[in-house]
Amino acid sequence: MTRTSGLAIALVLVAVMTAVAGCGGPAPARSPSAGGSAPHPVVSLSADSRVLVPGGPPLAFRVAVAGLTAGQAGRRQLTLYIDTVPDRLQIREAGSWHDVALQWSNEQDDNGEFVAVVPLSHRGEARTEIEFRLFTADQQIDYVDGQVPAVRNTIAAQTDQEGRIPAAHAAASAVRMDLSVDATHLTIEVPQLLRATAGGPAVEWEVRVRNAAGGLTRSGLRVAISLLPGSADESVRQLHWSIDRRGWWTDLMGRTHIETEVFTLKPGASRTVRIRLALPAGTTAKGSDQVGAMLAAAVTAPWWPSDPDRPSGVSLDAESTNVLTEP
Repeated sequence: MTRTSGLAIALVLVAVMTAVAGCGGPAPARSPSAGGSAPHPVVSLSADSRVLVPGGPPLAFRVAVAGLTAGQAGRRQLTLYIDTVPDRLQIREAGSWHDVALQWSNEQDDNGEFVAVVPLSHRGEARTEIEFRLFTADQQIDYVDGQVPAVRNTIAAQTDQEGRIPAAHAAASAVRMDLSVDATHLTIEVPQLLRATAGGPAVEWEVRVRNAAGGLTRSGLRVAISLLPGSADESVRQLHWSIDRRGWWTDLMGRTHIETEVFTLKPGASRTVRIRLALPAGTTAKGSDQVGAMLAAAVTAPWWPSDPDRPSGVSLDAESTNVLTEP
């Protein structure tokens, strides 16, 4: 081997070693657009119970959202689609429950759901797990061939851009949670009319509440009774009325609202509440069938959020009776 050829071989080896060493150096910088795609948050729904009892205890459920930073969450919202008849939806924040506005998603017809929108950023932080509870008013479910049909409802959740108006239905990609609906509901029975004489003896009014149809025991129930003025007299403050409490009559004069003690009802069982009412003298009728007073009853529950002056109830509507003065 000549001296010239040896030098050439040495130069080739140096070049090869330099190239190999370059393989371990820093990778070339990526373009700013690489990895800058929109985030794809992962939404999940969960609940301790999947059985919804209309007019029963609130259904607690949770929504978990993963994959968003605080900045990304600030530009997004969580949209809930509730395929049932909600009375109230609440969210848990800072240890307290707060109402969430509900709206009907399709004003044109009945083909829609109730929708709630919640920002995914709260006090500058991304919401990763949100607690909700859903209250549903009691619903009368009709029998079909002597049986109560199986009913299922759905809660769907998806993330949207902040400020986006919800569609009539959740997207096909939205996560869903199926709920079976227990047909247990409460029926309230009261007489349609009572007839009393002004200044005469008291008449008795009975409210009968029955746990009908379903297979669950209803607990924590109360009967709320209101006394309202009729057309014959604009005031009921001086009207004598009382409630039967375990065989003893308790005077309610001066009051316009009373609630019974809490009770439970097994499937098919009923509870009767008795009220006595006497129209005061001077409630003269100007004609036949003049209304001296009105009595109304509804079923409430301790867990139901309500205004003390206007309590919301488990039952859809209060059942009422007109007390007519005898001509």
